[in-house]
Amino acid sequence: MTGVPAPAATSRFRAGVVLLTALLTACDPASPVAPIPSPVEVVTPPTPTPVPTVPLVWMAATASPSTLYEGQGAAVEGRLYVFGGFFENRNRQPMATRAVRVYDPANDQWTTLRDAPDAVTHAGVAVDGTNIYVAGGFLGDHPGPQTDHVWRYDTRTDTWTALPPLPSGRGAGVLVRLGRDLHYFGGTERNEDGIDRWDNSDHWKLSLDTPIGWHALAPLPNARNHLGAAVLDGQIYAIGGQHLANEAHGNLTDVDRYDPATNTWLPVAPLPLPLGHLTSSTVVWDARIVVIGGVTQATRTGAREGQESDVVLAYDPVQDQWSPLTPLPGPRQSPIADTIDGMLVVTTGSTEVGPVDTTVIGH
Repeated sequence: MTGVPAPAATSRFRAGVVLLTALLTACDPASPVAPIPSPVEVVTPPTPTPVPTVPLVWMAATASPSTLYEGQGAAVEGRLYVFGGFFENRNRQPMATRAVRVYDPANDQWTTLRDAPDAVTHAGVAVDGTNIYVAGGFLGDHPGPQTDHVWRYDTRTDTWTALPPLPSGRGAGVLVRLGRDLHYFGGTERNEDGIDRWDNSDHWKLSLDTPIGWHALAPLPNARNHLGAAVLDGQIYAIGGQHLANEAHGNLTDVDRYDPATNTWLPVAPLPLPLGHLTSSTVVWDARIVVIGGVTQATRTGAREGQESDVVLAYDPVQDQWSPLTPLPGPRQSPIADTIDGMLVVTTGSTEVGPVDTTVIGH
């Protein structure tokens, strides 16, 4: 029949009218329908350039006067101070010590100083000038109870002064200094039988100028113990750690950064492998955070202890990435480390066969 479109043509005609009407409506300023948006250019962020790392050269130095692990220490005025920790008796039982020793790499010698007030292990340590602060930890032979003690050690007079205690006892937490404040966070608590009963996310601050008492701040996102901590570019970093006493399979890769301006924690690049027992071997070196040794996951199912690690890892906050450095000469758990004159000084710790007294210097 002339003048009557076929059914298929009619369908295509109606579809065209609908499309044309939609386009005209979209372009009409009076129309309540928003105009069709322009195509958006998707920009793929550039892949961060790997940070080149200079291989470390490790050299043996004079051994510590005693084997030791789970101790605490820090460097002041070119010398590395070591407080407390465990040695093992003839039955291989962990025994706590009050000994204080200092290593001077300039003459490669160790000196014994006055004993500390507490036989403490697993304490947090921070430095302010010539003073070293020691907070929390476990008291006495393993498994000792947690403590709320906070001490200031004057390296020039070899004397100790008590400061306001932590709001509650903690062991295996960390202490850092940011500006004129001390920050303590993380850690665990034990019951009367010496069993870890829960981890803590508490985060407390103490003013060094007016040390009246500790004040609560934003809690750590993931409660844990045996973690490492450092301050770099005005930010606090919480690194790795473990859950409760599960050093065999509870080690973590978590890394969180705290911004004091906003009182908030945010996750950053995780560790390349799970690591705990980093409390006294996390340092700032060459504008990077460096973690040394520690404990990673056990390779056997059902194991009660983790695997000692020889890794040395550096974190670049600008690139937000971790890079491996030359490993330690051998694995060690809970060593004590710090930087002196551009060198990494690492001493004591524990291996598969027990605590060691070895000292090595990396440069």
